[in-house]
Amino acid sequence: MKKVLKLVLIVLMFAAGVFSFDTITAKAAVNDFQVKAILPSNNNPQSSYFDLKVKPNAEQTLRIRITNNSSKRQLFNVKPNNATTNSNGVIDYSLQAKKDASATTSFSDMLGDQTGKQVSVAGKSSATVSFKLRTPKQSFDGTVLGGFIIYSASAAEQAQKSKQSSNLAHYVIAARLVESTKQITPDLVYHGTKYVGTNGLPRIQVNLQNTQPTIIGDVHFKATVTGEGNKKVAKVDQKMLNFAPNSSFGYQLPTLNNQKLKSGQYRLNMTVKGDNGSWKFDKLFTVTDKDGKAAKIAKPGINWKQIIMWIIEGLAVLIVLGYIINKFRKWMKKD
Repeated sequence: MKKVLKLVLIVLMFAAGVFSFDTITAKAAVNDFQVKAILPSNNNPQSSYFDLKVKPNAEQTLRIRITNNSSKRQLFNVKPNNATTNSNGVIDYSLQAKKDASATTSFSDMLGDQTGKQVSVAGKSSATVSFKLRTPKQSFDGTVLGGFIIYSASAAEQAQKSKQSSNLAHYVIAARLVESTKQITPDLVYHGTKYVGTNGLPRIQVNLQNTQPTIIGDVHFKATVTGEGNKKVAKVDQKMLNFAPNSSFGYQLPTLNNQKLKSGQYRLNMTVKGDNGSWKFDKLFTVTDKDGKAAKIAKPGINWKQIIMWIIEGLAVLIVLGYIINKFRKWMKKD
């Protein structure tokens, strides 16, 4: 029995090793470094990121220290971006968003033509990257939100060769700029609903815009979509969302059980409650055959890894059962 159990254990360990190998190699691609904002005198002392009280037509330097913890020299990319809201309803600093149509100024405007910098850092040492920031002559109300995304270009090149680029370490340092403490009343505008496909899955995209220079925080988002015969096709109840100031975004609702939508008319009933405002929407929208084709919803794929694992596990069970049955027969013959 011990030999049989040993054989079964070897089979299962082999299977586990085969199907977890990609995870092991992915970890090796994550680069080892740290970043820190060197905070200026006009920074909020309670914040570890750039949280600046600025004046009109003023210039200052923003500095970031990068520490390379590895033993090898690395080349790092530092890219400034405007903050926006992504399809999950989260403030995102990595999407290279253009200035929203509702904004009078933006973080990228204040940095001018500084779209990014590279710095080479020796192993076990640090280096500083600087960006010149100039505020507009015209004063602005509310909050301007942006940030810097930092990653190792050396690790990115290495990961691309090994096809593990999705496991790279990226760090973000946010930048929040205000000139006054004037309270801004937010305004969330509805810009229609569209049936789309994301990674081959059906999604109902609700296009929204925060038109004011203020964060809508602590958002509780509730939405229900019904179709013909008042049949529910999507339901979302999400909390702790945050919408960036002056941002346009398509919040995506998954359909129930990832079912495709048929062509026809649908009703969206939606409530959005934030820490500084609430909004209700009751809207009709139409899904056409053309929309369905454009969405490019993928057919459910076959998970071959899972199937092979089931086969291996099934074989292991059969080996054990066969051994037990064989032992039982021998015992019966003795009697």
